[in-house]
Amino acid sequence: MDRPVRNLAELAAQSCKSFAKLPALGTKLDGQWRWTSFRELGGFVDRCRAGLHALGVGSGDVVAIVADNRLEWAVTYYATAGLEAVFVPMYEAQRPAEWKFILDECGAKVVLARASGPYERLLELRAELPNLEHLIGIGLPPDDPSSFDALLTAGARAPVETRDPAPTALAGLIYTSGTTGWPKGVMLTHGNLASNVSTARAVFPLSPDDRTLSFLPGLTPTGSSSSTTCSRKAPRWRSTTISRTCSRTSPRSSRRCS
Repeated sequence: MDRPVRNLAELAAQSCKSFAKLPALGTKLDGQWRWTSFRELGGFVDRCRAGLHALGVGSGDVVAIVADNRLEWAVTYYATAGLEAVFVPMYEAQRPAEWKFILDECGAKVVLARASGPYERLLELRAELPNLEHLIGIGLPPDDPSSFDALLTAGARAPVETRDPAPTALAGLIYTSGTTGWPKGVMLTHGNLASNVSTARAVFPLSPDDRTLSFLPGLTPTGSSSSTTCSRKAPRWRSTTISRTCSRTSPRSSRRCS
């Protein structure tokens, strides 16, 4: 695990194998922390990757998400990387007009969004997004065919292997705040993000016994790099955004946060 990683898919696969029994991500549900192990995280990523593949997502396709930091965010992030697809995250707090602009500009094929909020607003915009083929609701009932749980169930039925993106392959687009106009997409390759991870590991002496706190949104370069760095070096990541009071669920349960 000491050699530099080439891409996010390799990072996820190696971390989930090496730290299988250790806790990876924490979600606060009903006042209690529920920890997802690296083995469980890897299973979610595998099923999500296969589910997205079943929707027709392949190399170069864009998968977008409108959600704050949460388990499903991380799962989709690594699942998209394993298909050589492009990940485009957005803030829940952004105006729907900005979501529409970004989704149209990047040509998103699939977008995931938190139910009871962004998901319903995106349903209203869907007719204006000709490239958008699938809208997935995070937190919808498991028996809803458009739910995140249904995506994982479909993936479990038809597994697909993880691809090995080149360091020069595009991993994601991070859109600016648009303070001087509409948001502008910044291209980040797998090599960019892998380099950030390797550099951070050289600067911060983290160990597998350390626990880190994710405060920055995952869609920022620093927020994204810090989460992947922790997966690589110190396999415990707890997020304040995940833990705050909200109407959220984890892929394994429909129970809501309190």
